[in-house]
Amino acid sequence: MARPYDRPATIVALVNAVVVMALPLAFASAVKLFANNYSNGGTTVVGSLPAGEHYARMAQGAATYVLALSPFAMAAAMRTFVHARRWLETGATGWRGVLEAGACGFLAALLILLPGILPRVLTTPLLAVEYALFYALMTLIPGLAVGLVLWTTAMLTLRLLDLGHAP
Repeated sequence: MARPYDRPATIVALVNAVVVMALPLAFASAVKLFANNYSNGGTTVVGSLPAGEHYARMAQGAATYVLALSPFAMAAAMRTFVHARRWLETGATGWRGVLEAGACGFLAALLILLPGILPRVLTTPLLAVEYALFYALMTLIPGLAVGLVLWTTAMLTLRLLDLGHAP
């Protein structure tokens, strides 16, 4: 039988998985909403596609989006479950999860930059390391921001479940 704290932690984990799937769409919508429209007022004519091809492209785009974000959503759900259960069992704050999200952004940037950095380490080691650390630190900030959003949604969900207090 599951422990009594597993069900609320599972609900919070699922909520955060949905948030991870929705964050890029929310960010893109905010950018589009607040971006300046530098249109000259002209009209661009776009050739129409057959209905079937249009819907096939939409489905392909949606599938690509879901496949690209699913690993991140699963990782967020898994770590949220762990931190929510710890919160419910011991009253831990969950701030460690925010730091983990920042570290994930940092490490992801390092892994992406690694193939380009390794050849340059032999010729200009200091410059290569400086660039790598700069770009990795620039991804630490968005990682911390995402972690803060996930922490906030987890706390709100626990409060809505009326279980956001330590035993």
